[in-house]
Amino acid sequence: MVAFPKLLLLWTAFFMLAIGLPMLFAPKTFRAIMEKTLKNSDIVRVRAFFTMLLWFLFLTVYQSFNNGWAMFFSIFGYSSLIKWLVLLRFPNYAYGKYRWFYSSSMGSFLTWLLVLAISLFTIRVALMKI
Repeated sequence: MVAFPKLLLLWTAFFMLAIGLPMLFAPKTFRAIMEKTLKNSDIVRVRAFFTMLLWFLFLTVYQSFNNGWAMFFSIFGYSSLIKWLVLLRFPNYAYGKYRWFYSSSMGSFLTWLLVLAISLFTIRVALMKI
C-alpha cells in the first residue's frame, strides 16, 4: 500500500505540471487568463485559502518524511503560508506582482522552468523511501 504522504507529493507534482504546461505552449493566452483572474480579488482570496490549506496538509504529514531533502517542503510550506496569508488580506498585491514579473514572455518561460524543477524534485522525493 502506498503511503498518504507519497500520494500527496505525486498528486501535487502532477497538478503543478498540468497547470504549468500552458505557460510553455500558450504563454499569451495564459497571461491573459491570469490577468483576468488576478484582477478579481475574490478569486485571489479563494485560491489563497485553498493553497494555504494544501500547505497546512503538507506541514502535518512532514513528520513522516525521513530523508533530508524533505526539509525543503517544510521551508517552502512556511514561506508559502506567509505569502498566502498576505494575499488573503491584500489580494491586489497578487496582480501587481503578476504585472511586474509577466510583462514579457520570458517571465512565463522562467516560471515554467521553476515549476518543472520543483515538480521533478517533488517526484524524486516521493519515489524515495518514505
